[in-house]
Amino acid sequence: MNPKTADLDPKLKETYERVMGTVTPTASNMPQASTDTPKPQTQVVTAKNRGRLSPILLAIVIVLFFIIYTFVWTIVFKLKLPFLP
Repeated sequence: MNPKTADLDPKLKETYERVMGTVTPTASNMPQASTDTPKPQTQVVTAKNRGRLSPILLAIVIVLFFIIYTFVWTIVFKLKLPFLP
């Protein structure tokens, strides 16, 4: 057991354990009720997703790129395509 947590208040000890990700053994074998509240979603998660393109938009951009790329090379090599004049 960590000597720093030996003389802490039980609520403070529980908070310390939750933050540090450690579990220290308790003196009694009685289970304690968890007082954890649901964690609110932070703005970091939404800010992280803000810079991403949607997969549908990305697929459309890729398809358009290949269509334009194909037309450029058909013009460069002067290829005859049935649907082009």
